Amino acid sequence: MRCIFFKFIMVLLLNINVILIYKKTENKEKLNNKKLISDYNEKKLKDEVNLYKELLQLYIEDRKKFYSKGREYIMARKGKVYNESNILTLQDKLNYLLVYESPENKTKIVDKILLRNYSKNILGKDICAPILKIYNNIDEINLDELPDKFVLKCNHGSLMNIFCEDKSKFDLSKAKHKLRKWMNINYGLQSFEYQYLNVKRKVFAEAFLDNEIINYKFSCFNGEPKFIRVKGKINGTNLYNIYDLNWTSTNIELNNKFYITTDRFKKPINLQMMINYAHLLSSDFCYCRVDFYEIKGVLYLGEMTFTPFNAQMEYKNRETEIYLGNLINISKIKNNSF
Repeated sequence: MRCIFFKFIMVLLLNINVILIYKKTENKEKLNNKKLISDYNEKKLKDEVNLYKELLQLYIEDRKKFYSKGREYIMARKGKVYNESNILTLQDKLNYLLVYESPENKTKIVDKILLRNYSKNILGKDICAPILKIYNNIDEINLDELPDKFVLKCNHGSLMNIFCEDKSKFDLSKAKHKLRKWMNINYGLQSFEYQYLNVKRKVFAEAFLDNEIINYKFSCFNGEPKFIRVKGKINGTNLYNIYDLNWTSTNIELNNKFYITTDRFKKPINLQMMINYAHLLSSDFCYCRVDFYEIKGVLYLGEMTFTPFNAQMEYKNRETEIYLGNLINISKIKNNSF
């Protein structure tokens, strides 16, 4: 634990230095802009550096206050207020769980490599897409060792995937550059989603499953799957629908301009198996989203996440957000918070 603690402090200090260097460079590039903009950037830089200094001190002295301060910062960036004294909505409860539910047990699950061990332990088998190769160093990536189609992924965050559908046209140099940028990110510190803080960062190559994958995302409340958000992309458009466990469309709608509702999704062959697996995989947590794929009748576990949209997913109306919040029982966390 001491080693992890000092590693985290070093990462935190590194992030402060990166902010300083980046912001100073950014300010130099904006010297030709109006002084008002320059002054604003300077103030923003000082505020961010002071925040990270405060967070470093809080991490040493009071872990709970550190977690709470981080969530306040994330919410403020969205023009919202973190207020744990008035917990009603799904977002309220997910933020509360980020502060009061210990993240250590979640780290081995959000790690996209170690998730396979969790799947094997709970289900008796690994149902994730096959791993082709794990790399401790990005320079180890060798296209000759990989098939014509594959996916390069980082294991420690979200949206860190590079898809290769034709190895002969794949720009490995460009891919490595992108991977290096991702590997320098402590995703838990960037997003203040604490389950990612101590993930040991690695790159891995995974089997390419299909061109148009449909995601079946099960929202599980205290171990019970309740809703399935189905998501797919057709001709570049993000389509979705939210079903109950009987595959009946619900009246739950996202407040997101990047998603369009459709009823074109077909009921998956392995729906009941997905429900059973989602229950088993999420049973130890107040809230968890379990994602599956179904490719040619074969079921795959995609990922498990505890904070969809960084605990800020918005719905069409507040009544829906309160209804979903009521499905989460946080009484055990209140009674046993660390």
